[in-house]
Amino acid sequence: MEALRVLLDIRNHPVLIHCKRGKHRTGCLVGCFRKLQNWCLPSVFEEYMRFAAAKARVSDLRFIEMFDVSCMMQCVLGIIYRYHGCGSQARRLSYQETS
Repeated sequence: MEALRVLLDIRNHPVLIHCKRGKHRTGCLVGCFRKLQNWCLPSVFEEYMRFAAAKARVSDLRFIEMFDVSCMMQCVLGIIYRYHGCGSQARRLSYQETS
């Protein structure tokens, strides 16, 4: 969960995501992140399989499938509020700084 919080906060971007071998934990984290981005599950699995290749594990796919995005909703809403605020003076969620 903490890794997803770090990944969701654009103040930490750009982010390099890697684990010891760059396949299983990384793939699970990215898969969960894609679900938070509202990707359809077949697309999430396709990306996972592309990078995990022969090292893909059914348990990883099951973990990604079972990940409940609602458990991160409070975190997501907090980040949206932080960057969008409310009212006409709201800051925009952006990767570029404005002048």
